[in-house]
Amino acid sequence: MRNLPATLLLLALAGLLLPTACDFPFLTDDFEPSGTPFYLNPGLTVELITGKDQGFPANGTYPMNVVLAATAPADDTLPAGLLFRTRRNQVQHMLVLKPHAVSAGPGGAANEVGVFCCNELRHIPRSGDTFDLGPVTDNAGLNEIIALVRDKDISGAVWTVQRAIWLVTDSTGLNGFYRDSLAALPDETDKPARRHRYDRGRLEREKALRRQAGVR
Repeated sequence: MRNLPATLLLLALAGLLLPTACDFPFLTDDFEPSGTPFYLNPGLTVELITGKDQGFPANGTYPMNVVLAATAPADDTLPAGLLFRTRRNQVQHMLVLKPHAVSAGPGGAANEVGVFCCNELRHIPRSGDTFDLGPVTDNAGLNEIIALVRDKDISGAVWTVQRAIWLVTDSTGLNGFYRDSLAALPDETDKPARRHRYDRGRLEREKALRRQAGVR
């Protein structure tokens, strides 16, 4: 009886890990950005793209810091499917899943952009990790997800979306369960997207549980 609390904890963890482990029967780590080059509007230039250690992303699991400069007030929209290419192989490439407006003026501006990870076996970006503006993806699986959620409110299901993306980039591809789950999300409204507090600790705990389950 003395070990009952520990036994119950292990059973609870097993219940959490089983569906997660089944999502990723075969893990790979070979996803690299490819697709159509993307260029910002004339007058806007990228000063710096980094991860963020804190933030409130609306349409992503993680926030990125996109610092832009301009000689006069200017704006643009980062399209769905745009990739941020990591400069360090140990860090994940990042995906913009929903169009995101950005802007800057003569003094420059930092834009917080919600993104999703593309390499489950790599580290999540930190504020010291730098990125380059990559292409708009030509990956068929990612474009299927983009099409499924184009008119959907994903703000309450970002972790479901993240797992669907990892199925495409790190495993055997999108399955019926996740197709149905994404298709069943509520339609977008004119209300601002709900933001969630980015919690690095939550991700680290989830990744630790996945490693214990043998899916890393």
